[in-house]
Amino acid sequence: MREAFSGLYQRLTFTKVTKTVVDFEVVETEDPRFAMGVRQPLSAQKLMMKPEGQRSWKWEMIHSTPELVLSVDEVIVFGRTRYRVMEKFDWKEYGYVEYHIVQDFTST
Repeated sequence: MREAFSGLYQRLTFTKVTKTVVDFEVVETEDPRFAMGVRQPLSAQKLMMKPEGQRSWKWEMIHSTPELVLSVDEVIVFGRTRYRVMEKFDWKEYGYVEYHIVQDFTST
């Protein structure tokens, strides 16, 4: 399966946002990341399976090589848009990992 996706893969450039508490204040650290993968809108069929109140949000899907490691609830930034990782599907035995991300409307 990895060979099938490899022709579609591009270099994904994004920023991983890490929040820590320093002197009782939340501090965000941005760490630039690079990975090979493809980012696309979530299919209508998968979007209909989301809770009703979340369907109008901007959902996307990332298929990437297993080297990209993200955790659920992490915040990443593509361009100027913040996304939150909502789901991770580990298909490493087939050579890829799938993430569902949603535009994050909460910011500090």
